[in-house]
Amino acid sequence: MQLPPDLSNFVRDALSNGHSKDDIATSLACSNWTSQEIDQALGAWSVDEKIGTIPQPMRSSAAWDALFYALLFSAFGMVIGNILTLIFGQITLWLPEAGDTYSSNGLRNLRWSMAALIIFTPAFLWLHHRDMRASLANSANKFGAPRRWLSAIAIFAAAIALLCDGIYLIYRFLDGDLTVRFLCKSGAVALVAFVVIQYFRQDRLEGKDLAQTSRGDRFLANWLSPSLALLVLGLSFWTIGGPAQGRMEHHDRLRISDTRSLARDVADCLASADKDVPDSLDPMTCAHNPHRLSGYASSVTYERLSQKRFQLCTNVEVPERAWTYGGELKGNRYCIDRTIK
Repeated sequence: MQLPPDLSNFVRDALSNGHSKDDIATSLACSNWTSQEIDQALGAWSVDEKIGTIPQPMRSSAAWDALFYALLFSAFGMVIGNILTLIFGQITLWLPEAGDTYSSNGLRNLRWSMAALIIFTPAFLWLHHRDMRASLANSANKFGAPRRWLSAIAIFAAAIALLCDGIYLIYRFLDGDLTVRFLCKSGAVALVAFVVIQYFRQDRLEGKDLAQTSRGDRFLANWLSPSLALLVLGLSFWTIGGPAQGRMEHHDRLRISDTRSLARDVADCLASADKDVPDSLDPMTCAHNPHRLSGYASSVTYERLSQKRFQLCTNVEVPERAWTYGGELKGNRYCIDRTIK
């Protein structure tokens, strides 16, 4: 931690005036300087009877402090941001609205937030507890410029989020568009803002105020965000699924993509032949770019519906998560109809 200029100048002047280091330390302690700050300030100067006070070499750690706190607060921001994303996804899933185009298939995009929490939650916990140990060893660390600035910015952002949330909530109420889903999402924003303020509020407390904080307040500050991350992550694994579910959904996306590509190719192939739809056909014989298809393309089946209409179908493993744009689901089969013009 960089030594405050006022403290350094005071120690230099006091030593130059002939005061002992013990007297200086006693005076500084009465003014609420920490023992680490006092030792550092006294160690920054030596006294020579002929020359006077001599500055001792001091190695600044300001750059490393700024890097550490930037990493700490960035990790905290990633945890908070992805918690909010997952909460929004769960609210959208469990509280559908009329005309809602958001399906369970769209939840797979939330796996990015799940992956981010899996990485950043342990990283944040490690950085946070390392910071806590350093602060216990040297309470002056809590008052470093990088930490104070980043804490103030975070509290400012959380306060603005709360105010904007309240404004938008009142606007939706006045506009007659206040829904249960919107209320839940507004509550989620308020909860996350409270978590941020509670975490950084500890940095603003000093002396008696810090000593008077309850164990519950300290628990909320230290463990609320990781606990919320684990809760939301567990709920997301339950609703969205883990690697096995993701693998099946990926296979289904390949199958559906192949079926749609083959449907276009077969339609072009039959239209160019200027004939009726045949009774049987191997769709792969009409593929324009078979090298771009996956291995599931060979399982796509063909069926003649009429002289000018045919249907291609494929089996899917997770029909409730299948994206059916341009086709329809029939049980566990995804089918596309095409008409030859």
